[in-house]
Parts: sequence; C-alpha cells; structure tokens
Amino acid sequence: MELSIYSGPGFEILLEVKGRSAQMVIKGPISRLVEHISKGFNAHASMEKLASVRGEEVAISCLMPPAPSGPFSRLVGAQVNRLLLRKSIPESLMLLTTGRCQCKCKHCIVYGYGLEKSSELSTKELYHVMDQALELGAYHVSFEGGEPTLRDDIFDLINHVDKDKASTHLITNGLHLTRDYVKNLKDAGLFYLHVSLDSPYPEEHDDFRGIGGIFEKASEGVKYGVEEGLIGIVEYTANPYNSDFERLEDLYKHCSSLGVHEILVDEVVPGGRWGFDEGDILKKEDYERLAEFQSEANKRGNGPRVSSSYSYRDPDIMGCFAGRRWMWISPTGEVMPCLHIPLSFGNVRDMSLEQAWKKIRRNPLFKKKPKTCTWRDPQYREKYFEHIRTAVEEERLPYQVES
Repeated sequence: MELSIYSGPGFEILLEVKGRSAQMVIKGPISRLVEHISKGFNAHASMEKLASVRGEEVAISCLMPPAPSGPFSRLVGAQVNRLLLRKSIPESLMLLTTGRCQCKCKHCIVYGYGLEKSSELSTKELYHVMDQALELGAYHVSFEGGEPTLRDDIFDLINHVDKDKASTHLITNGLHLTRDYVKNLKDAGLFYLHVSLDSPYPEEHDDFRGIGGIFEKASEGVKYGVEEGLIGIVEYTANPYNSDFERLEDLYKHCSSLGVHEILVDEVVPGGRWGFDEGDILKKEDYERLAEFQSEANKRGNGPRVSSSYSYRDPDIMGCFAGRRWMWISPTGEVMPCLHIPLSFGNVRDMSLEQAWKKIRRNPLFKKKPKTCTWRDPQYREKYFEHIRTAVEEERLPYQVES
C-alpha cells in the first residue's frame, strides 16, 4: 500500500506500507533538498514495526500523528520549515491539566508544585491556550497531570481540539477507565490513550503507585480503549530497578495479552518525589539493555511496537525537544520548556504563548544546538539545579526564570 502523506512545492512524500513496516519515499524535482526527512524517518522512526495499520490509516507511533492526516501534514511541514528556513515552532503542547491525583507515585515529577484546585486554569483559559498553540503550528496536544480524568471538563477539552490540525493524547493512571468512560473519550475525539504501568507485576505496580488494585484497573482500562477503537499505549518509566530483561519480557507478554498497540519507554529523571540521587537514574548498561529489548521486540511480527521517547532526543537524531519542539503548561498556567525542566518563562494569564515561546527561544539554554537532554546539560545543572531542588522542598515549582 502506498499512501501520499505530504505534498510540497516540487516534491511529494509517500509512505510505502507493507504489513506492519513502512518506508518513507520522497519524489519530485527538489526531493534532494528534503531527503533528510525520509532518511531520518527510515533510520529511526519506522523501527521495523508500526503501532497500527487500520485500512489506510497508519499509526506509526504515538510520538507522531496518524498518517495520512492533517496533523501529520503539519508535522512534516514543521520539519521542512525547520530544515529549510531554520524556523522552530512549539510542535507539541503538553497540558498539565491538574495537579490533583489519587496516587502517590514514587517517581512523581509534579511533586513540589504545591497546587490547589482553585488556582487551576479554567475550561475557557485552556481553550484559549490550545487555540494559540494550534495557531503557532502545534500538531500534538497531550492532556496530562496529575490525573487529567479528575477534571470534570476533560471531554470538553479533548473535543475542543481541531482534529484536522492536531492529534489528541490522554495520559492517565487508569483508575477512571470504565468502558463507558472510554467510550466518552472516543466520542470526544481522543485518538491515543496512554495508560501508565511501572511494573508487569500487580503488587509491585500497586506499591509503586501507592494505591491497591490500580494495576488491574489500568490493565482493564487500556484493554477497553483498544476494544473501543483508540490506539492503546502503555507508558513505562524505566528506572534502575525495573529495567531488567525479565521484567521487560513479562511487561511485553502482559501488554500483548491486552492488545496494546505500543509500549512507550521513558527514563526516570532527577526531581520531584524521585529525588536527585544520581545513583537512582539509568546507567549506560541500563540504556543498552533497553535498546536491545526494543530492537528484539520490534522484530517480532505480533505484539506491540516498542518505542523509547528519549532515543529521539539523541543529538544525532532530533535533539532535546525542550524549548525547541514542545511546550508544557503547568496547571496554573506557567509556561515551561519541559516537565523535566521546571523553569517558568511566564504565565498564560499574563502573556501570549507566542511571547512565552520567544522568551524561551532567547534563553541561552535553548538557543544553542543541544548536545544532550537539557536536564543533563552542565549549564542547566550549574545555573538552576539547586534552585529547583529548593523549590521542590518548598513546594513552589516551577522556578521562575528572570527576564
């Protein structure tokens, strides 16, 4: 199957799909000017297995919109502009819709924000934020927390996103995911349902989350999502204590039994409730083991695709996304370059997203070409790390960056 996924002046981008694999091909008189896009996709994004193929709708990975679609065209357009015009836009809008949550996760990165429900952005304020982001070119809108299903207006928020411009994502602990709730998410226009699992073993996951029975709820919830037509994603935050081969294989078997389309592996980072002990973050051998697991899993004909969000942030692939490709909004409206970089560059109640984005882009940390993820950057650590550590202890995150 050959799908046309983007047409530009003098070139066309095609996706050649065979089974659960795909290759990107660029044709046309100026194709050489943009062939970097297809080479990058074929080397890193295709990963030998697509998350889902449903007729002529291809979900390559939850890290990008389905193809072909309006949001996918906007993704490609953003890469063309970045390549040819050196123009950076906030491609992804991550909304921390609330700081409230039923869990007390050991790795909670929102811990330290000291949030109250009364100070959360209202429905209308979030509508305005989303409208501005799409106007700037965003093609990805993610509803996160805290626990976003604790907001009574979550269906309205999802419904508000123009689906011809951006794909929609919900990241949840799964406690509210009854079949009826999942149907309502689908009816609101949700495309990707992300459910967090921290272990393939019920007791271990429940203990890590601080609430009994959540493993079963999360597992049932993502299964309901798949059955109702959503793309089901399991989010697995790897740390030094859950990234051994046995756990990873058991996780894969469990996700396969649920019909999960993709396992998205992320890395634990210093901060929040996890703390700042360097001994508690992944080491070289952990990353190597995770990469081997990902490679082997994606060679299997059946079962979910495995992706690692941090691998795309490698400087030889796409580089750190913080303040370069995505923008995070705290529950109270603070504009941040990344959840892992809890620095505020202003509040949406006081300035436009465009103004805040320009302020981020002028900052020396985000103006330069990244050599590593920003949380590892010596400049960031030297200038901000202690301030952030103190802000966590005093529950006054994010740290306000001076103008």
